[in-house]
Amino acid sequence: MKKDQNIEATKHKTPPLPQKIKLYLSALLSVPFYRYGEIGNIIYNIGKNILDGVILFTMFSMAEKELKVAAFLGVMVKYAYPGISLISSNLISGWIDRLESLEEIKNQVSKLIKVQVGIGIGQSMGAIFLLLCFPPVFKYFFYEIAFKPHIIVALYFLHHVFDGSGQIVEGRTWFKIIEIKIRNCDDVELSKNFWVIYILSTNFQLVLGQVFLWSALGLTAVYSSDLTAPVINIIVCFGLVSVVISKFILPVCYKLKLCS
Repeated sequence: MKKDQNIEATKHKTPPLPQKIKLYLSALLSVPFYRYGEIGNIIYNIGKNILDGVILFTMFSMAEKELKVAAFLGVMVKYAYPGISLISSNLISGWIDRLESLEEIKNQVSKLIKVQVGIGIGQSMGAIFLLLCFPPVFKYFFYEIAFKPHIIVALYFLHHVFDGSGQIVEGRTWFKIIEIKIRNCDDVELSKNFWVIYILSTNFQLVLGQVFLWSALGLTAVYSSDLTAPVINIIVCFGLVSVVISKFILPVCYKLKLCS
């Protein structure tokens, strides 16, 4: 029996890239939950990388040349994020265990959607704190304050707390949603290629994010002498709005019964 199972397993080979793309598109078209959630993930990815490309470069330049805290910001990020990850992972893993004890899938999905709303709020707050680190915005609100170096450190730390913890929680809950909706769905072809679809999506968003990150960084370098230029204002606003709305797309569609 075991030998037969091994033979059957070897028959299921990893499909070539065109077939992987076809499976990914098929999942988007046939699974509404996945479609709206993935649209939100893509929009968040674009918006967050635009903000990073514009704000991090200019913020660290200001922190180094004017506020003299660039090194402290770098050290803080290196040592703060593991702590945020540790706390968030422990909390969400216990919650997922309790969620899986619920017998009704509908109850699980309903609770996962509520968490998505919380994630959306957290990541929106993280984006706002990051925006406040953008030199033109920071100087407008805080530059006349004597302890402004401490403010930039606090704002950047709060950005990591809200956005970093949101990303960690979202990673666990989103995986649980697609596990329910794709891995355990009635479509055998999608179900047996769950990991192919998941990894292709991850890699696609990684590449897409890098494109927008480096594009925003290049554009910022061109306009570094005038960060209040209309083109910079437009892309920063676009990035902020993208992040703010992204994680609410799935909950809104669920509320409107576009997915169930």
